[in-house]
Amino acid sequence: MPQSPVAATPPPEDRLLTEAIQVCRGTTGDDRAESGAKVDPDSQRRREIAALENWAAQKSLFVASLVPDELDDSRTREHHIFFHPADPSRIYKITKGSGWGVFPASLATTRHKPVRYWFEDRPATPLEYFERTLLSNTHMLHELNRADYPVLNRLEGFVLSHGRLQAVTSQPVFDGSPATPSAMADWFIQRGFHFIRSWAWFRPADGLAVFDAYMDNVMDCDNELVPFDVIPILTKGSLLESLHAAVARLASQSHLADPS
Repeated sequence: MPQSPVAATPPPEDRLLTEAIQVCRGTTGDDRAESGAKVDPDSQRRREIAALENWAAQKSLFVASLVPDELDDSRTREHHIFFHPADPSRIYKITKGSGWGVFPASLATTRHKPVRYWFEDRPATPLEYFERTLLSNTHMLHELNRADYPVLNRLEGFVLSHGRLQAVTSQPVFDGSPATPSAMADWFIQRGFHFIRSWAWFRPADGLAVFDAYMDNVMDCDNELVPFDVIPILTKGSLLESLHAAVARLASQSHLADPS
């Protein structure tokens, strides 16, 4: 069963992401997140943004010249997407408005309902956004041939738009077609994941959850599946507990439906 490797030395594209994560974690002094200890995401988001602005200024990470003056609406909920003529092999993304993507949260009060109602999305913090971007490299795209894709997700820098800090990232262009639901199911099951609900999978062995795994976010490139725009999370706390409970609930329901 393919598993996620632990890299001894992060590749160059991961180093700035790792620094950004450390900057965000430094605002609390520990590794807290919504899925772990209880925190107020709104106040934590403000602290992280302030720390990132200072860090970006100190390291000259503002890249306004990289972003077009006018950005077309890409009709995605988290990013504007654009191409840069100097690097046609990559897609560039900028977080929309004041947002930092979304983050799945557990709803403990809905346990009496079917599992599909146990989770909801809330606005992510910068820490959660950067952690998921790094996890995409280390846990989702790590099986790719690096000769074909020498650089995976990369933090390019930041811009200030209407007084709001936004992250600019890039990723390879993947030439293929949207993966079919059956191909995606096979890919996740072969790697130890359990289906939780539409677009969501969970691997109990290491607590890795993958959300937003729908056709537009997983490409089939010459029969090689590439989950390039999913939301991976190494879960903890209430989210981890809810996902384990969801696996148990779904397994018991499956057993009742097929007692043989």
